[in-house]
Amino acid sequence: METKVTTTSAGSARQALQQALKERCWQAGEKLPPERELCASLGVKRMSLRQALLALENEGAIFRLDRRGWFVAQPRYVYDPLSHVSFKRAGCEQGDASWQDLEQQMIAADVEQAADFGIDRGDPLFRVFGWGALNGHRLFVHDVLINCVAAPVYPARLDGRSFTEVWEQEFDIRPKLAHLMVRPVRLEGSAQQLLGCTSGAPGLYIKRVKTDEKGQILQIDREFWRFEGLELHLSPEAIR
Repeated sequence: METKVTTTSAGSARQALQQALKERCWQAGEKLPPERELCASLGVKRMSLRQALLALENEGAIFRLDRRGWFVAQPRYVYDPLSHVSFKRAGCEQGDASWQDLEQQMIAADVEQAADFGIDRGDPLFRVFGWGALNGHRLFVHDVLINCVAAPVYPARLDGRSFTEVWEQEFDIRPKLAHLMVRPVRLEGSAQQLLGCTSGAPGLYIKRVKTDEKGQILQIDREFWRFEGLELHLSPEAIR
Protein backbone atom coordinates (compact mmCIF):
# COMPACT_ATOMS: atom_id res chain seq x y z
CA MET A 1 0.00 0.00 0.00
CA GLU A 2 1.46 3.36 -1.02
CA THR A 3 1.87 5.91 1.76
CA LYS A 4 0.70 9.39 0.95
CA VAL A 5 2.98 12.19 2.17
CA THR A 6 1.09 15.24 3.41
CA THR A 7 2.76 18.64 3.21
CA THR A 8 1.86 21.08 5.97
CA SER A 9 1.11 24.75 5.38
CA ALA A 10 4.45 25.63 6.96
CA GLY A 11 6.19 23.13 4.67
CA SER A 12 4.51 24.54 1.58
CA ALA A 13 5.48 28.09 2.61
CA ARG A 14 9.04 27.01 3.20
CA GLN A 15 9.29 25.37 -0.23
CA ALA A 16 7.82 28.43 -1.92
CA LEU A 17 10.26 30.75 -0.15
CA GLN A 18 13.18 28.43 -0.94
CA GLN A 19 12.25 28.53 -4.62
CA ALA A 20 11.94 32.32 -4.56
CA LEU A 21 15.38 32.59 -2.95
CA LYS A 22 16.80 30.18 -5.52
CA GLU A 23 15.36 32.30 -8.33
CA ARG A 24 16.80 35.41 -6.65
CA CYS A 25 13.52 37.20 -6.35
CA TRP A 26 15.35 39.15 -3.64
CA GLN A 27 19.04 39.97 -3.71
CA ALA A 28 21.60 39.20 -1.00
CA GLY A 29 21.07 41.55 1.92
CA GLU A 30 17.66 42.66 0.65
CA LYS A 31 14.75 42.84 3.06
CA LEU A 32 11.90 40.39 2.51
CA PRO A 33 8.34 41.73 2.22
CA PRO A 34 6.48 42.21 5.52
CA GLU A 35 5.05 39.03 7.03
CA ARG A 36 1.50 40.18 6.34
CA GLU A 37 2.27 40.45 2.61
CA LEU A 38 4.01 37.07 2.58
CA CYS A 39 1.03 35.44 4.28
CA ALA A 40 -1.29 36.85 1.63
CA SER A 41 0.91 35.89 -1.33
CA LEU A 42 1.59 32.38 -0.01
CA GLY A 43 -1.95 31.78 1.26
CA VAL A 44 -0.90 30.73 4.76
CA LYS A 45 -1.56 31.89 8.28
CA ARG A 46 0.95 33.89 10.32
CA MET A 47 1.99 30.92 12.47
CA SER A 48 2.73 28.72 9.44
CA LEU A 49 4.75 31.50 7.83
CA ARG A 50 6.73 32.08 11.01
CA GLN A 51 7.60 28.36 11.19
CA ALA A 52 8.82 28.49 7.58
CA LEU A 53 10.91 31.60 8.22
CA LEU A 54 12.49 30.14 11.35
CA ALA A 55 13.36 26.96 9.45
CA LEU A 56 15.08 29.01 6.72
CA GLU A 57 16.89 31.01 9.41
CA ASN A 58 18.19 27.79 10.94
CA GLU A 59 19.45 26.77 7.48
CA GLY A 60 21.31 30.08 7.14
CA ALA A 61 19.27 31.18 4.11
CA ILE A 62 17.84 34.30 5.77
CA PHE A 63 18.45 36.30 8.91
CA ARG A 64 16.43 38.63 11.09
CA LEU A 65 17.33 42.03 12.49
CA ASP A 66 15.55 43.05 15.65
CA ARG A 67 12.55 45.30 14.90
CA ARG A 68 13.58 45.58 11.24
CA GLY A 69 12.41 42.32 9.69
CA TRP A 70 13.79 39.44 7.63
CA PHE A 71 16.67 39.70 5.14
CA VAL A 72 18.29 37.47 2.53
CA ALA A 73 21.60 36.06 3.77
CA GLN A 74 24.70 37.73 2.36
CA PRO A 75 27.82 35.87 1.15
CA ARG A 76 29.42 34.19 4.12
CA TYR A 77 32.71 35.29 5.60
CA VAL A 78 35.23 32.48 5.05
CA TYR A 79 37.09 31.96 8.31
CA ASP A 80 39.98 29.68 9.25
CA PRO A 81 40.17 29.66 13.07
CA LEU A 82 43.35 27.56 12.92
CA SER A 83 45.28 30.38 11.29
CA HIS A 84 46.67 33.53 12.87
CA VAL A 85 45.44 35.83 10.10
CA SER A 86 43.56 38.78 11.58
CA PHE A 87 39.99 39.68 10.63
CA LYS A 88 41.35 43.00 9.37
CA ARG A 89 43.49 41.25 6.77
CA ALA A 90 41.15 38.39 5.84
CA GLY A 91 38.05 40.59 5.83
CA CYS A 92 39.60 43.20 3.54
CA GLU A 93 40.42 40.42 1.07
CA GLN A 94 36.77 39.33 0.99
CA GLY A 95 34.92 42.63 0.99
CA ASP A 96 34.48 45.86 2.89
CA ALA A 97 35.63 44.95 6.40
CA SER A 98 35.01 47.18 9.41
CA TRP A 99 35.45 46.72 13.14
CA GLN A 100 35.34 48.58 16.43
CA ASP A 101 36.80 47.90 19.86
CA LEU A 102 34.23 49.08 22.39
CA GLU A 103 36.34 48.33 25.45
CA GLN A 104 40.06 48.05 26.12
CA GLN A 105 40.75 47.76 29.81
CA MET A 106 42.91 46.12 32.46
CA ILE A 107 41.03 43.72 34.70
CA ALA A 108 41.94 41.49 37.63
CA ALA A 109 41.61 37.78 36.87
CA ASP A 110 38.69 36.15 38.66
CA VAL A 111 38.80 32.55 39.85
CA GLU A 112 37.71 31.06 36.51
CA GLN A 113 40.02 33.26 34.43
CA ALA A 114 42.97 32.54 36.71
CA ALA A 115 42.37 28.81 36.29
CA ASP A 116 42.12 29.18 32.50
CA PHE A 117 45.45 31.02 32.29
CA GLY A 118 47.26 29.17 35.07
CA ILE A 119 47.86 32.42 36.98
CA ASP A 120 46.83 33.71 40.40
CA ARG A 121 43.49 35.29 41.14
CA GLY A 122 43.84 39.05 40.87
CA ASP A 123 46.70 38.92 38.35
CA PRO A 124 46.38 41.44 35.51
CA LEU A 125 44.60 40.63 32.25
CA PHE A 126 43.97 42.97 29.34
CA ARG A 127 40.47 42.69 27.90
CA VAL A 128 39.50 43.80 24.38
CA PHE A 129 35.81 43.69 23.53
CA GLY A 130 34.22 44.74 20.24
CA TRP A 131 32.64 43.69 16.94
CA GLY A 132 33.50 43.04 13.30
CA ALA A 133 31.44 43.50 10.13
CA LEU A 134 31.67 42.64 6.45
CA ASN A 135 29.97 44.81 3.83
CA GLY A 136 28.16 46.72 6.56
CA HIS A 137 26.72 43.59 8.19
CA ARG A 138 27.90 42.89 11.73
CA LEU A 139 29.03 39.28 11.90
CA PHE A 140 30.72 38.69 15.23
CA VAL A 141 31.49 39.97 18.71
CA HIS A 142 34.94 39.26 20.13
CA ASP A 143 36.01 39.16 23.76
CA VAL A 144 39.79 38.70 24.01
CA LEU A 145 41.89 38.27 27.15
CA ILE A 146 45.65 38.88 27.12
CA ASN A 147 47.96 37.49 29.82
CA CYS A 148 49.75 40.58 31.20
CA VAL A 149 51.79 38.44 33.58
CA ALA A 150 53.58 37.18 30.46
CA ALA A 151 53.69 40.64 28.84
CA PRO A 152 53.08 43.54 31.27
CA VAL A 153 53.49 46.24 28.59
CA TYR A 154 51.29 44.53 25.98
CA PRO A 155 48.38 47.06 26.21
CA ALA A 156 50.67 49.98 25.36
CA ARG A 157 52.02 48.15 22.31
CA LEU A 158 48.70 47.17 20.69
CA ASP A 159 48.16 50.50 18.92
CA GLY A 160 45.69 49.28 16.28
CA ARG A 161 47.72 46.24 15.24
CA SER A 162 46.51 42.64 15.31
CA PHE A 163 47.19 40.64 18.46
CA THR A 164 49.52 38.26 16.64
CA GLU A 165 51.53 41.13 15.13
CA VAL A 166 52.18 42.51 18.61
CA TRP A 167 53.32 39.16 19.98
CA GLU A 168 55.64 38.61 17.04
CA GLN A 169 57.00 42.13 16.53
CA GLU A 170 57.22 43.35 20.12
CA PHE A 171 57.93 40.19 22.09
CA ASP A 172 59.48 37.87 19.49
CA ILE A 173 56.84 35.26 20.29
CA ARG A 174 54.99 33.28 17.63
CA PRO A 175 51.72 32.22 19.28
CA LYS A 176 50.65 28.58 18.89
CA LEU A 177 47.05 27.43 18.81
CA ALA A 178 46.76 25.05 21.76
CA HIS A 179 42.99 24.59 21.89
CA LEU A 180 40.03 25.26 19.61
CA MET A 181 36.39 24.79 20.52
CA VAL A 182 33.36 25.49 18.28
CA ARG A 183 29.78 24.97 19.39
CA PRO A 184 26.31 26.14 18.33
CA VAL A 185 24.62 28.67 20.59
CA ARG A 186 21.56 30.85 20.77
CA LEU A 187 22.67 34.47 20.80
CA GLU A 188 21.69 36.39 23.90
CA GLY A 189 22.80 39.39 25.94
CA SER A 190 25.43 41.82 24.68
CA ALA A 191 26.32 39.65 21.66
CA GLN A 192 22.69 39.59 20.51
CA GLN A 193 22.29 43.33 21.06
CA LEU A 194 25.51 44.32 19.25
CA LEU A 195 24.76 42.04 16.29
CA GLY A 196 21.22 43.39 16.04
CA CYS A 197 19.60 39.96 15.91
CA THR A 198 16.61 38.82 17.91
CA SER A 199 17.02 37.07 21.25
CA GLY A 200 17.75 33.37 20.72
CA ALA A 201 18.91 33.69 17.11
CA PRO A 202 21.20 30.82 16.00
CA GLY A 203 24.92 31.47 16.27
CA LEU A 204 28.33 29.89 16.74
CA TYR A 205 30.65 30.27 19.71
CA ILE A 206 34.38 29.90 19.01
CA LYS A 207 37.03 29.76 21.72
CA ARG A 208 40.76 29.70 20.95
CA VAL A 209 43.61 29.35 23.42
CA LYS A 210 47.08 30.47 22.29
CA THR A 211 50.38 29.68 23.99
CA ASP A 212 54.07 30.36 23.55
CA GLU A 213 56.62 27.65 22.68
CA LYS A 214 56.84 26.63 26.34
CA GLY A 215 53.11 26.16 26.72
CA GLN A 216 52.40 29.33 28.70
CA ILE A 217 48.93 30.63 27.86
CA LEU A 218 49.22 34.04 26.23
CA GLN A 219 45.74 34.76 24.97
CA ILE A 220 42.18 33.44 25.03
CA ASP A 221 39.83 34.52 22.23
CA ARG A 222 36.08 34.15 22.62
CA GLU A 223 33.89 34.97 19.62
CA PHE A 224 30.13 34.93 18.99
CA TRP A 225 29.18 34.72 15.29
CA ARG A 226 25.93 35.07 13.38
CA PHE A 227 25.13 31.62 12.04
CA GLU A 228 24.22 32.64 8.49
CA GLY A 229 27.29 34.85 8.06
CA LEU A 230 30.08 32.36 8.65
CA GLU A 231 31.72 29.54 6.71
CA LEU A 232 34.52 27.65 8.45
CA HIS A 233 37.50 26.47 6.38
CA LEU A 234 40.09 24.57 8.40
CA SER A 235 43.65 24.31 7.06
CA PRO A 236 45.23 20.94 8.00
CA GLU A 237 48.75 22.31 7.55
CA ALA A 238 48.15 24.72 10.43
CA ILE A 239 47.79 21.76 12.82
CA ARG A 240 51.24 20.35 12.12
